[in-house]
Amino acid sequence: KEELNFESELMELILEFYSGDESDLPLEKLQKFSMVQVMYYLQASHKLYISKTLPEIEQSMAHIQRRYYDTPQILDALVLFFNQYKTSFLEHIRMEERDFFPYLKKLHHAYTGDLNGEEVQELLNNTSLDQFMDDHDAVEDELKHVSTIIHSYSEAEMIPLPFKVFLNQVELFEMDLRKHAIIEDHVLVPMAQKIEKELRERF
Repeated sequence: KEELNFESELMELILEFYSGDESDLPLEKLQKFSMVQVMYYLQASHKLYISKTLPEIEQSMAHIQRRYYDTPQILDALVLFFNQYKTSFLEHIRMEERDFFPYLKKLHHAYTGDLNGEEVQELLNNTSLDQFMDDHDAVEDELKHVSTIIHSYSEAEMIPLPFKVFLNQVELFEMDLRKHAIIEDHVLVPMAQKIEKELRERF
């Protein structure tokens, strides 16, 4: 069984990227790591979203609903949107864990010679990275819409503290997820595309 571990240097680079601007992705430095190491980081992120980030946001929503009966309409809309988004986001994570990441692991095994020629051909004939890209783009972009709602409301002076906490949590999640998607789109996927292309040329 493969363990979810990755180099401390990789984590330092990613943490530095998360604390800076989106345009500051250290692409060259990240490319020296393996596709599997980057994938393990993204899998660990998924676990964090499910076990900590989403439950904390849901806890804030529950607190608002228990304490405030007459919530502003725009916040009602935000809560509704977030609940709808959570459903599609969790389905997206399930798809990646069920289909996308296992395919990348098989690509890695094929590239390192752990699969025979027949197994590699069967893998490449039955699956392609293109199958995963459309769903990925659509789901990762959905949460960006919440920023418009947040920025249109977060400047108001009379927002109760629980609303401010909720708005801040959602905004931080949106920012975090955007950088998560950048790493996936600009680091992991190109690595996988390069391996898949080389394998198709060899087999």
